[in-house]
Parts: sequence; structure tokens; C-alpha cells
Amino acid sequence: MTRILRPPMDNALLPDGSKLGGWWHEDEATGRMVCDLCPRECHLKPGDRGFCFVRENRDGQMVLSTYGRSTGFCIDPIEKKPLNHFYPGTSVLSFGTAGCNLGCKFCQNHDISKSREVARLSETAAPDAIARAASRLGCRSVAFTYNDPVIWAEYAIDTAKACHVQGIKTVAVTAGYISEAARESFFGQFDAANVDLKGFTEAFYYELTLAHLQPVLDTLVWLRRETDVWFEITNLVIPRANDSDDEFRQMCAWILDSLGDDVPVHFTAFHPDFRMLDRERTPPETLLRARTLAQAVGLKYVYVGNVDDERHQSTYCGQCGEVVIERNWYELGAYHLRGNRCKHCDSVVPGFFDFDPGDWGRRRLPVRIAEFSAPSSKSELTVVSCETSQSNPTPLESKSKVSDSSSTVEITKDRSAIDSIQLSDVQRDAIHYATSELLTAAVEGRSPQFKAPTFAAAADHSVLGAYVSVKRQGRLRACCGFLGQSVPLSQALGTAAARSALEDPRFPKLSASELPSIDLETWLLFGMQPMQATGTDRISEVTIGRHGLRISRGNSAGLLLPGVAVDAGFDSETFLQHVCLKAGLPPTAWKDDDVQLFTFEGISIAGRLHDDVAVSLSKIDASLLTDQEMQQLTRTCRSNIRAVMTGAMPSYYVTDCSDGMVAGAAIGFRVPGLASDTMVSKLSLRPGLPMQSTLYSLAEATARTLTSAGVTASALDEMQPSVTILFDTAMHGTLAAPDLAGVSSDHRALLIAQGNRSAWRFDPRLPALALLQRVADDADIRRANEAQVYSLRVQTSDAPVAVAHRPRPIVGTEIRPPAVAGTFYPADPKLLNEEVSRCFAEAQGDVKPKAYSAAMIPHAGLVYSGRIAADVLRRIEIPKKVIVIGPKHTTLGVDWAVAPHRVWSLPGLEVAADPQLARELVDAIDGLELDATAHQREHSIEVELPLLARLAPDAQVAGIAIGPANYDDCRRLASGLAQLLEKHAEPVLLVVSTDMNHFATDAENRRLDEMALLAIEELDPRKLYDTVRENHISMCGVLPCVIAMLTLESLGRLNRCDRVAYATSADVSGDTSRVVGYAGMLFS
Repeated sequence: MTRILRPPMDNALLPDGSKLGGWWHEDEATGRMVCDLCPRECHLKPGDRGFCFVRENRDGQMVLSTYGRSTGFCIDPIEKKPLNHFYPGTSVLSFGTAGCNLGCKFCQNHDISKSREVARLSETAAPDAIARAASRLGCRSVAFTYNDPVIWAEYAIDTAKACHVQGIKTVAVTAGYISEAARESFFGQFDAANVDLKGFTEAFYYELTLAHLQPVLDTLVWLRRETDVWFEITNLVIPRANDSDDEFRQMCAWILDSLGDDVPVHFTAFHPDFRMLDRERTPPETLLRARTLAQAVGLKYVYVGNVDDERHQSTYCGQCGEVVIERNWYELGAYHLRGNRCKHCDSVVPGFFDFDPGDWGRRRLPVRIAEFSAPSSKSELTVVSCETSQSNPTPLESKSKVSDSSSTVEITKDRSAIDSIQLSDVQRDAIHYATSELLTAAVEGRSPQFKAPTFAAAADHSVLGAYVSVKRQGRLRACCGFLGQSVPLSQALGTAAARSALEDPRFPKLSASELPSIDLETWLLFGMQPMQATGTDRISEVTIGRHGLRISRGNSAGLLLPGVAVDAGFDSETFLQHVCLKAGLPPTAWKDDDVQLFTFEGISIAGRLHDDVAVSLSKIDASLLTDQEMQQLTRTCRSNIRAVMTGAMPSYYVTDCSDGMVAGAAIGFRVPGLASDTMVSKLSLRPGLPMQSTLYSLAEATARTLTSAGVTASALDEMQPSVTILFDTAMHGTLAAPDLAGVSSDHRALLIAQGNRSAWRFDPRLPALALLQRVADDADIRRANEAQVYSLRVQTSDAPVAVAHRPRPIVGTEIRPPAVAGTFYPADPKLLNEEVSRCFAEAQGDVKPKAYSAAMIPHAGLVYSGRIAADVLRRIEIPKKVIVIGPKHTTLGVDWAVAPHRVWSLPGLEVAADPQLARELVDAIDGLELDATAHQREHSIEVELPLLARLAPDAQVAGIAIGPANYDDCRRLASGLAQLLEKHAEPVLLVVSTDMNHFATDAENRRLDEMALLAIEELDPRKLYDTVRENHISMCGVLPCVIAMLTLESLGRLNRCDRVAYATSADVSGDTSRVVGYAGMLFS
């Protein structure tokens, strides 16, 4: 048989958007097409699809049916791929399609890789649009992931080429199951790869992946010997499948012999999924055992993943063994590389590294690729910079973007068939009882026990969905469910009740201690219909009190039940705005043609937990650990602290002790000579922490703390550690209106959290109310109505225990280095000088500078907003002293921060700060603090400095960054500022740094901005504050503007406001689909 291999063709798309593919030949014996892309070599007759489902024989031609179609886009940290040696800390635009050429029974992306409904899952994404999106969003690379890009090689190759044109690196996340014939064409377009070596036995591959091991090994050897593609290996460790010491040793020995000692290897934890729900999660000690064995074999760069283990996720120099990159999940800490050389010993660390790491952190940002379908003349630098939700998590939870608590369920064709639900009073009561029992059983971890399992003959009624809303004292506690699939009522209730009890990602799991205090509302849904109207005509299709709403666009989706509008007093338009906000979309997205909008109806059944369930609630407050286990953990923590301090081998896991997910843990020491206890803790109410692994990491941190305090290992004999475990979280309202029912200080701690401030305390000596006040004092809560109160079950070896986390002001260095050079303005001094000159040159007309009280200017990249800022500043007689007040875009540092520096450093120049005025500001304004950390990455002040320096090179600039605040806070801050300025003999110019609305269409942005600008021109700070809040205008510097206006009002100087200029980013980029507004104002 002659084997004539057809390569991929450079041809136009077919009418349905698919593309003719390559790597195939015709079997002369059978006449069938043989796919040569991967080792499966699927034999396809006309109309057949391969094992991967996306490659098909269409009339004798190979066709890739998923070309240009993606299952979604997100910006991730590169470490999530995982790649630890490829431009650490940078962001990567991740995307995939559907299908896969392996049949892994443990697949964690099975909804995508096993999908046979490509059209439903996909959105159009041309290669050029993907590259353009990555460039505009500031991503260093694009990752081809979620499913194996080998099967969509033509699409991947074209997209990789487009990325390289834009200067974007490319990353393949692959199982390496590719034929020899296709390797060069495919990997030739990639800069890096993570290859999933799933196991190291043929039996594992054959039984659990329906594939073979050798082709993967061949691919790895070829990558090492024949290419310069940087690659790292991931091994998902599955209990009782590929976790034996022999398999670990054999695999690592092969890697050492065939690939070398410098290939990074990631051992990652398995969690039950797809068809392997019978297996337990991978214990952390198994990963550590694999890592130890790999290092013993001779591999230098070995990591653990999918667990909370900072020590073993960090990178150590392969020569001297010192830490070169601290890594906590996907967030970097200390960085001790100089390019690719260790700062400790100057040896080379293999990989690709910038001189400085990226700062993307652990954020995950969904991207709507349709917004990048058309080219623009400029890169939009403001897209990422205006994020107000940064990568640093609070002590309470990991950051995650949650747009909808509902399941995304396929909308069935017969959704309109269920157009009503009729229930008798008896049935309503039976359903309320059933919901109460289902929810309680889920919380108590038992099977439900129904006295009447038919729900008064309602159990088999069909519904289109169900939600269970849980409230406590009128405050939402949980609400989950689904919509869009016709199921029996009993099944719908079971799903919704269990999810509300345990899975609402916005809140901790319900605690049994809360059950006597909750109210339930069960919604049974029907009558789902797509909106036929367009634009503003959609308002008339929404009937308040009858309709709920669901909206979706790309990866964003949101749902609001019919009762939401009634409870909140919304009209139809406001209801539409709020469902957009629920989905994470602009509030006016409901007008757009590219969103999917549905109305639906429902009936609700509300009440307290049913009496028949309430009377049988468990009164047992179960402990997590026995006394013996608590003692054993305490001894192990002490032993591990000593081991870390002396370099001995620690105990990573206590085999004869319980383990599980907890909300928090702490280790404390009373150190002689120190005023307070040494306390190290971690807290995560959602999703929680693995107990034993967390205690080990805390022991390591405690050892470092004790060592830095001068405590020796021998001194530990005189000190007794305390170990505290927190679990079973309950919510108790706000500090302004707490509901302490169910709190017994004998065995529960109280926690208060507000923004980046939190504190918890366990003290059985205090009654609950007194304990609450102590915790509030510990946390230094500023706004009681925004501070959430929690209680947690405690087991401890000592009491009382108290921990507080709140930002501490740091004075820092005298010189504040540039933070956003190279992104918001050129990093090259010559280019920066030219850019500033251009900004002033584009300001039209001659003006004579004169005195003004204040100015408002934008702070986006100079290419976008510099002209307006320059046009405003050139009209002002700039005095010797300037105060720039801007929004605090990051979570770093204290909430209200004055820059403590002596000098602002910029490329090629320095701008004098004003340390004396900074100190006066702190003394005059309660709550304002000198803090370098808050200004470390803040751009709102820095971007204005090159323009100020051009006009007033001798001016001294004090910078204030304003974080969360309410209107009363603004009044208080403005009062102190006014009193200070009134006493100042020299004039001081106030400069408000702010952009206007973010990321609506150009027309909508202009409409929203006009509302805010009119309030400013009316000289009404309260109206400005209310207008922005009520209309969801994302004016990032509204608080600085309100503060400045209130200050001028107090001084009698808020007399006139002149609008100098207004523009949007579309004036530069040409892209009107998603813009940012910029305005320049002068106050006199």
C-alpha cells in the first residue's frame, strides 16, 4: 500500500467555518481515510468522525470541524498551566475547543474534552482575534489548553503564527499523544509546552486513558533532542493507580536518563471526577513522597500542585539549593533571580525569565473574545490596569470571580412546554417540609428521611428548575439551583437544597448551628422564554412580580429570581440592569444584540425551617478531633518546628490522626522576653484548608519567626506550643446588626472581617457580646455596617487565642521607584520625553495660566488620556505644593495612604515629594496613614507626574491613595484636609486623578459619564456620589473627587467648575465596543 501523507493545507475556510485538514492518507485496501495526526490512526469512511470527534471524513477530505471555535477564554497566571520556569508571574490568555484523542476516566475537563455538542459550547474566535486580544490585554503568552491542541492542530498552528506576529509567546498544554509525522509542524510553532505524563505503565495508559505510553515518551525525547521548545512535565497522582514508589522511581529515572536533570516535574493532586468518583483525593504526603523520590533520583526542579504548600511549590536553585522564587499557589513572593541566574551563587537556572517577574498574581479573568474581532490602531493599555479586584486574597477566601450561583444547564427544546405549576396548600406544605429536610440532611451529612416521600403526590410534577434561597434575619445566606432542564420536582428539590446547603461559592457552607435561625424560600420554575424584543423595547417584556431574568454572553451568565425585583423595589429597567451586574456585565448590556436574555416564571414557598424538621435537629456539636489526636498534632507541630530550625527531617503527615478540610488553623508560642505571643495562622472560609498540610506550613512559618526572634531550637524545650483548629463556619450578620444566636463562647470563636481587615478570638471566659466587642477592637473596624460577623467551632490545646490581620503602614524607602513605566507610559527616558511633548502639542490653542483651587484629570496611559490631562494642567499656575488624590486600585497596604517618600523616581527624571506635608496630612486627618506599600503599584498618581514635572519642575507633590470609603468617611476626610489647607500660608493645588466609566460601548459610556459630569458641574458632591453609585458608573476616582469637592466647599472655594475636555479611548483606538471615558475639569 502506498502511503501518501497529505499535509495541512493553507486554504480558505469552508462555508460552515470549518477547514480542510492535513495528516491523512487513503487506505488502498479499504478505501477509507486514515488520520495520521495521532497514534490512533482512525480509519474513517465518508461521514465518520475520529475518536477525538472533531476530525471528520467529509466527502473524501479531512475536515477540522472546530476550526475557529472555542469553548471560552480566560486570562490566567502562567503558573496555572503549570509552567514555573517560563516567564514567571506573567499572564497567559488560555483557550481551548472541544473533543480529545484520549479517553481519560479521570478527566477534569470532561464537559469540554468529551463534548459532542461543539456548537453549544463554542464561540467564534479567529486566530488574528486571539492574538489581538492577547496583545491588547497585556498577556505575555497564549496557552492552548482545556483540551489537547494536537487534535485541532491546524487551528493551533494558525493561531500560534498570528501570536508570533504580535510578539506573543505560545504554550501547548498537551498529553503529547501525537504522531511522528505531525510533531515538527505542530511543535515548531510553540515556544513552550507542558506535557502530561499521566503514568509510567502501559497498563495505566491502556486501562485509564484508552491510549499507549510509548508515543508520549517518544514525543518527550524528540522535544528534548530535536527542538528548543521549553517544556515541563506534569504527573497527576491518582491513589491506587499510579502512586507507588516503584512507579515514581522508574518514571523519574527515565526522565533523568532520557531528558536530563533540569526538566521541571510537577506532581499534582487528583480529585474525584468524571468516571473515577470512587477514588479519594491525593493525600498531600503522597505528593511529598513523590517529590522526595524524584530528588533522590537526581531531578533538580520538582514541584507539588493542587495543594496548599508554599515550600514545595517554590523554586530552589539546582546548584546551591537556596530559594530563588517563592510561590504560593500561583502568586510569587521573594524573587532571587537576576535574569536566569541565581542571585545567591550566580549559577544558571534553566528556563525563560525576564529580569523582573510579572505581577499578574493568582487572578483569573474571563475574556469575551468577540470584542477583539476587529483590529484597532492602538493597544488598549487600560484594560487590565483598571481592575480593582487584585490578586491578593483576603485572609478569608481565595479570590474568584463568581457571576452566577446557578448551574449552567443545557436549555432543552421543550422548555416552554412547562408553562404553569398548580399546587394545593397541602402540596405546598409537603414541599416546604421536603426542602427543609433535604437541606438539613445535607448540612448534617446524613440521608434525608421523609415521612411522606411523594410530597403529597407532587414529587413527580415536572419543573424547569428550582432554587432554594436561605436567609438569616433577612440577609441572604445561600441561594443555589438550576434552570433550563425539565426534571421531576423531587429531583429538582434535592439538587437545589443540597447545593444551597454546601456549594454556594459566595458563602461558607451552612452550619448546623444556624438551622434554627434560618428562613427558606423554595422557587419552582417554569415558562422560560427567550426575549424577542431588542434594545430598549426589552423593558416592556419584563413584568415585575411575574418574571425572573437570565442573561448570558460568552463566559458570563447571571440569573435573578422573580422575587428579587419585588423585594428590592426594582422597575423593569432596573431589574435588567441588575441581572447584567449579576453576570459581571456592564449594567446596560441588556440592550445589546449579542446577549441572550430569557424571562421565566416561578412560584415560591417560604417560611421558617419546617416545624417537623426543626424539632428533630441534631443537638450534637461534634468535634473534629479526639483529645488524643489534638495532643498528637500539637506534639508533631512542635517536633516539625524543631526539625525545620535544625535541618532535620520533619513529619509531613500524621498517619494515625484525622485529616480534612478546615476553615483555619493557628500555631502559637509564648516566648520569654517578648511582650506578646508568637502566633502564625491561616484562614479560608471558602473553599477551606487541608488541615494537616496547613499545620505543617504553619510549623515552617513558626520556625522562621522564632529564628528571626533569636530563639534557638534548644530553647523550645522550655516553651509549649498551642495548636488551634477552626471549622464549621456560621454567619451572624454585620457588626452594626449582629445576630449572635447559636454562639456559645465555650466552644466557638468569633471572627469579624471587613475588606483587608479581620480578627478572630476564642475566649471561653467572655460572653458572646463582650467577645464580639473585643474582636471588633482587634480588627480596628472602620465601618461596622460593612463588617461581616462569623463564628467558628474551635478545638485548641490552649485558650484564649486571638489573631488579627490588618495592614500595617510601612514608611519604606526615600525614593519611590516607577511602578508602571513601560505600560502606562514609555520606560525609555527619551521616548517618555517625546510622549509628554506630544501630549502638550495636541492641546489646541494658546492659554494663559491662572490660579485654580483644584483640577480633575485622567490617569490612563498617556497615549490615551495624556492630551486631556496636559490640556488641563497647562491652564494652571501650578504652585510650589501639589496634592494629587487618586483611587487605590490595588489591595496592597492601608485603605487611606499618603506616600511617605522624599522623591518620585521616573525614567530620566525625579519629582520632589513633600514629606513634611505628608506628615501634616496624617496628623490632620483621622484614618490617613503614611504607607509605602499602598503606593507600591499604584498608577493613579504616578501617571500624572511626567506632565506636572514638565510644567512645574520645582513643585513638590504629595500623593494620597483612597481605598474603600462611604460618604460620611469622605466628609470626615475632607473636613481634616480643609482645616489643614486653611492654616497653610502657601497655596496648595488639589489634583483629582480619575478616569470616568469603564468598558461600556462608546455611546453608553458617554451617556453615563455625562450624568456624573453634570453633577460635578452643579457643584454637588452628594449628587455626584449618589449618581455614580445608583447608576453603576465605574468612575474609579469618584471618592477622591467627592473629597476634593467637599474640601473646597468647606473652604468656600467651590464656586465654579469648567469642563476643559472629554474623550473616550475610542478616539485613539477606534474601537467603540468597549471604552473608557476621560474628562478634564477645573475648579475655581
